[in-house]
Amino acid sequence: MTCQTCGHLNQENFCPNCGEKRFDPHSLTLSHVSEEILEGFTHADHTLLRTLKTLLFRPGQLTAEYVVGRRVIYMKPLGLFLVVNLVFFLLASYNAFNQPLSSFLNYANYTAFGTKQALQRALDHAHQTLDTYQPLFDASMKASSKAYLIVLIPLYTLIFGVLMWSARRTWIEHLIFSTHFLSFVLIFFLLQQLLVVMPLIGLIGLHQWEVRGDLIVSLVGLAFVGFYLARGFRRFYGTGPVWSAFAALLSTILFTGVVMAYRLLLFYKIVWLSH
Repeated sequence: MTCQTCGHLNQENFCPNCGEKRFDPHSLTLSHVSEEILEGFTHADHTLLRTLKTLLFRPGQLTAEYVVGRRVIYMKPLGLFLVVNLVFFLLASYNAFNQPLSSFLNYANYTAFGTKQALQRALDHAHQTLDTYQPLFDASMKASSKAYLIVLIPLYTLIFGVLMWSARRTWIEHLIFSTHFLSFVLIFFLLQQLLVVMPLIGLIGLHQWEVRGDLIVSLVGLAFVGFYLARGFRRFYGTGPVWSAFAALLSTILFTGVVMAYRLLLFYKIVWLSH
């Protein structure tokens, strides 16, 4: 039989020249199409579950598997991140990357970067008052904070590349590790919100949560992320326990700075686009 795609004489199930599957008229029947759809869903489910299990419980293993070529049984790094980011976008009502406009006007960490002046120029240009602009800004910030998280991947690629310079990994390998790490962070934050934050708010009330609970849960969460990174560094980069712990601690501290920079970038994006 001749391959229907490239014309190569093909006597096997798959064309040795282009890889096209041998045509079978049965493939056009309803029963066969139903079988393929069911197989596609179950295969995707198995792949996703296996990928998530490895990502959550074996830090660094997904990256190690990917760079040596064992890729078929796992989701690709970028595909995984996009799926996780979509779920995070849809389900996360609270996220650490979002800040209301009031924070940019009252906290010195933000006002030091000229947020008050930038906002006033935007209000003057648009002939708006703060009261009318604030809900528009907060809604845009809430959506944007979850939509542009992919920009954090190259930032952490740079951080890991510097910290793990002695491991002699390529920048692409650092990029893959960063993609897997940030996929974990989004899953962790989502689970933290659903399993810890929301039940605590219901138990102690929103006011007590903002006064005490938020800081405690955030610190515990950062400690957990640091522990995850230390394990990931050891497994993927092969660093010793001391350097892995130090690099994880430094990366976790830098995480707060990265998040702050991300919020500021979104602030100026929203304010400048409102001109």
